[in-house]
Amino acid sequence: MAKTTLIEKVSIITSAIRTLLTTVIVGGLGIGGWYGYNTYNATEREAQRSAQALTQARADLEAKEAVIRVKEQEIGALNTEVAKQQEEIERLDTAMRLLKVDHRMAMITVLDQTKDEATETTLTQIDFQEINDNGDPIGMPKRFEIKGDVLYIDSWVVKFDDKYVEQADIDRSTSLVLFRRVFGEMQEPREGFALDEDGARPAVYGRGGEMSEFEKKIWSDFWEVANSEAKQDELGIRAVHGEAPSIKMKKGKAYRVDLRSSGGLSITTAGDIATPTPPPV
Repeated sequence: MAKTTLIEKVSIITSAIRTLLTTVIVGGLGIGGWYGYNTYNATEREAQRSAQALTQARADLEAKEAVIRVKEQEIGALNTEVAKQQEEIERLDTAMRLLKVDHRMAMITVLDQTKDEATETTLTQIDFQEINDNGDPIGMPKRFEIKGDVLYIDSWVVKFDDKYVEQADIDRSTSLVLFRRVFGEMQEPREGFALDEDGARPAVYGRGGEMSEFEKKIWSDFWEVANSEAKQDELGIRAVHGEAPSIKMKKGKAYRVDLRSSGGLSITTAGDIATPTPPPV
């Protein structure tokens, strides 16, 4: 075998180096491609997992929103039912109190009688106190000084029509009475003193506290009807009339006001006012 020349040796070494470099480059490219492919697939898989999670979250949210809508509908239905029951309670409560008051009563006490020297007119000082069936006072007494010794009580007596019978269970024979004013025989009615406040619920028909919407409707209609002939005709009120019974009064006497079963007011003597015991000397 001939000896290898120096040039051949260099060529062999160069070829070997080239082969090695090619192998290294190809291997590097393979590793890089594998890494890139693996990284791309990992990102794709992560995106798919995120999309699936988002889809599931949306589905869960929609399911919960559907449950909430159902609950809101149930709550709305319950609130409506509660409101209806509250209206029914108010209606029955009002009807019960109206039915319990078979007649309005009051006590009038004559505190003093004097004469106006300039006009020769008798001035009569009275207390007007509403009472219940047991004779207990309702509210505070109202004190007035009328001109003359004959007292008139101007009032409205109203019997409701079928509209109120159906809505409030008010019996057909039930009468409601408004004490409009008191005045003396030396006064014009318009100069009298108001008793029941226009548009308000008389104390005898109340329970204290603020009126319900149902009661406001009852009493606003009541006063509107009582003061409007056109409204009476429109609603077909069975009976509505005003009257002003009177009685001659004496100092120290008490008088009782009643609504008779026939629907009219009467004033009767109820005896002497109790004289207070004087303090010991």
